[in-house]
Amino acid sequence: MKTLFGKMPDGREVYAYTIENGDVSATIISYGATLQKLVHKGDDLVCGYDTLDEYRTNGGYHGAIVGRYANRISGGKITLDGVDYPIARNNGEAHLHGGKVGFDKYVWDIEETTCKKCGAPKLVCTMTSPDGDEGYPGTLKVTVTYAIRDNALVIKYRATTDKPTYINLTNHAYFNLHGIANGNNLDHMVQINCDEVTDVDAKTLLPTGKRLDVTGTAFDFRTEKPLGQDHENTGLGIVGYDNNFVINGKVKENFCDMELNVAATCRTAERTMTILTTKPCMQIYSAIGPGGCPFKGVERRQNMSVAFETQFEPDSPTKGEARLNPGEEYNHVTIYKFN
Repeated sequence: MKTLFGKMPDGREVYAYTIENGDVSATIISYGATLQKLVHKGDDLVCGYDTLDEYRTNGGYHGAIVGRYANRISGGKITLDGVDYPIARNNGEAHLHGGKVGFDKYVWDIEETTCKKCGAPKLVCTMTSPDGDEGYPGTLKVTVTYAIRDNALVIKYRATTDKPTYINLTNHAYFNLHGIANGNNLDHMVQINCDEVTDVDAKTLLPTGKRLDVTGTAFDFRTEKPLGQDHENTGLGIVGYDNNFVINGKVKENFCDMELNVAATCRTAERTMTILTTKPCMQIYSAIGPGGCPFKGVERRQNMSVAFETQFEPDSPTKGEARLNPGEEYNHVTIYKFN
């Protein structure tokens, strides 16, 4: 189903597309290829807005596809084959989520279709990022496909480039498994298959170059525990998490003929969400404060939701990682499965 969601200042139309299958439905808007709603058994589980103007003016990347590079890059530049490319510093001294005009602010093309193999409904979202976009080299052609199958939201990311570049795409949805109108994230029971987290500077949140063993720390979710149990002990000067967890790959699951890492499970009395992915890491962001524009008419609350952003490690381009070359395809999958 396709409906008009709003118009950009230059008159471009932004549409909302809704697909559903079984107990799950998802609404994607073409602004940012944004997951505007994710409904499971009648409860909307993701924070977002009712109008395009609210998405454009309030920030926060709520439900959007972020890129070219999700998370932070230090130094105000990337280097490829000995050539430095300046990139925007839009988060203190860091480059964050693709810069000042990242993929979350693009109007994407969206096609409604179905999976040829299983008949699942899907939305194919495409955009082209030109050479030099936010400082990144290479014309990057991106396809993000949303599908609903077997009570799961499947997100497939693909991209090609005509010059070497760096890429790290993710979806930035904020979840409340009670439904966004109810409760908070503190009682969400979370298990993360992770033995290490990326060590960061508490002031800048940029990686120090080290990884920390989670044993005996607030970051040890290898055994299920409430998200709020240790959230005052992250050492970041905030109440909550804003940390990259390195997936250990010890637990795998087959889905849609793919073998994926089980990154985490998140459980409330109403439902369990399992995050499956091909990505090596996952950022947990739970330090959500009150105030600001309401989410779909629901007043913002402290610890209202939590983001599970599958990704490459923050600042990987400084180590030459997450590179995409001509002739290669960036090809990753993340699945949010409900039961």
